[in-house]
Amino acid sequence: MTSAYERTKSLSNNNLEKLRVALAPIVPKEAVALTCGSYARREATSGSDLDFFVLLPNHNGSDPEWFPAAQDVIKGIVSKPPALGGAFDAVTRTSALLENFGGDEDVNKTITRRMLYLLEGEYLTNEVEFKRIRQRIIARYVDETSRDHQLAQYLLNDIIRYWRTVTVDYSEKTRVSGKPWAIRNIKLVYSRKIMYASGLFSVAMTADRTADRKIEKLEELFALPALDRIVEICGEGRTRCLRQSYDVFLDQLDDVNVRAHLETLPKECRDSDSIYRDLKNEGHRFTRELMLAFEGTFHSTHPIRRAVLF
Repeated sequence: MTSAYERTKSLSNNNLEKLRVALAPIVPKEAVALTCGSYARREATSGSDLDFFVLLPNHNGSDPEWFPAAQDVIKGIVSKPPALGGAFDAVTRTSALLENFGGDEDVNKTITRRMLYLLEGEYLTNEVEFKRIRQRIIARYVDETSRDHQLAQYLLNDIIRYWRTVTVDYSEKTRVSGKPWAIRNIKLVYSRKIMYASGLFSVAMTADRTADRKIEKLEELFALPALDRIVEICGEGRTRCLRQSYDVFLDQLDDVNVRAHLETLPKECRDSDSIYRDLKNEGHRFTRELMLAFEGTFHSTHPIRRAVLF
């Protein structure tokens, strides 16, 4: 029997290939078009949008003349557009991802693009340059690690910072901006959390490695979708129940009626709605399975245990 993840991976890979073929003659060779979100995680369902942005070395702030044609191609393959006003459906200067790691210039859109580039980014054009930029971002973080035995702590801190930013921003986006609360809450419990966990687990694998091996290991792991990354690190046995829980989430999100229900559910129904409550309860099981995978893979003396607390 085909799992929900196997189905979404097939849909994601098929549309990614279509996008790469269609965008190749439009996006110039010096640019990198990439996607994050469900397509990059290979979890795209029938209601998924395509979170994408374009890196351009000499971007001057205005959209290049070819960008509308690229948008049209993308909409022809993935009809649902990204959320308005966010970090996606945009062109940005390449250097924006390679500078200002922290500080006043590291605004929400910047850290969002940088973290998602690493944790769930996938190329749409210019694969070679996409990988080179990812390697440069990783190297920038690892360069701050002074000893071989240490974790890539600088990167870990930024992953934790981004995860906490996402969870705090949820309240603003749903309460103040009026965005659908239930589906965003469910995504926090599953897809946002697995992105975070896959980054945390990856940093754990940098302990007791030279700087070059740290970079190499992170490049290897970040090239995998988040769920596959966790399986690679923790093993098939430790992640079996975790994957079953995640399949429940994907299966429900692929049901157009369930998705529509979550997108319109009034907040006052959060304690009584059976669809929402079932997904939340399964989400608690999913979180426990993530903890079991973490604890079973990284011994109590492993440096990641201390690092996530202090």
